[in-house]
Amino acid sequence: MDSKVSVIVPTYKRKVSLDRAINSLMEQTYPNIEIIVIDDNGESSDYDREVKEIISKYSQCNKELIYIKNERNLGSSKTRNRGIFKATGKYITFLDDDDIYLPEKIAKQVRFMEDNKLQMCFTDLVLKNKEGKIVDIRKRNYLTSYDRETLLKCHLMYHITGTDTFMYTREFLHDIGGFDSIDIGDEFYLMVKTINSGEKIGYLPSNDTIAYVHGFQEGLSTGDNKVLGENMLYEFKKNYFNKLSKAEIKYIQFRHYAVLAYVSLKGKKIGSSIKNILAALWASPTEVFKIGISLMKKKSI
Repeated sequence: MDSKVSVIVPTYKRKVSLDRAINSLMEQTYPNIEIIVIDDNGESSDYDREVKEIISKYSQCNKELIYIKNERNLGSSKTRNRGIFKATGKYITFLDDDDIYLPEKIAKQVRFMEDNKLQMCFTDLVLKNKEGKIVDIRKRNYLTSYDRETLLKCHLMYHITGTDTFMYTREFLHDIGGFDSIDIGDEFYLMVKTINSGEKIGYLPSNDTIAYVHGFQEGLSTGDNKVLGENMLYEFKKNYFNKLSKAEIKYIQFRHYAVLAYVSLKGKKIGSSIKNILAALWASPTEVFKIGISLMKKKSI
């Protein structure tokens, strides 16, 4: 019999995309799926009725669907943890309420986990805009090996993230305590714990996970919240600088200031954006030049 997979779907202030997300789970070719939807809208939310209607519609289907209601808004990390410790599957994966899986996603990932005897694995992530056009594919071509040191360096520099792409054994995810109580960048910190555990993890090159990019004012990881989270993340990374080369540190500094410059620009804080662009140039003129070339290519398409 196929091992059960628990899919944890936290939802907050989304109804149309939640319907789309759950529908993508109903279309999975893998036969043994437990779907755990955790409603983080709070008791008095206007979204309460809509979410329950969606759950009612899909609970008529054959696949197991569990609905959990948070009495108050807990945030992404605590909400996902409620699902983690409710799950009964051998494997646990995640799907945000505004993203989807293609039909083979779970089947491919379980097969890869079992064939390679992994405790965790991650895949590529396809980013689409609201019109459904692909704007980026996050591949992990920078990975040359899967030893602990290489994985940690690559993660600190490039971010092996996208919670939707993660699959864990339930036992291992329980052992490392699930997500830390940090809502901005929680998936980054979870991956650090995963790598530092020393357990066997792997990468499956597969484009079966689709994430949708939203406008600047939508979601938690935007504006002032994004700046706060980015600064916290940079301070955290400094703890590992003694393990990195000078060039690797410079890249992390470049990335940090480039993110701040982008957020400032989107927030129409021109002075702050210029300041961070100059800081990014100081850290790595070459990387800034690469970004400029990439942007010009995209505009010419």
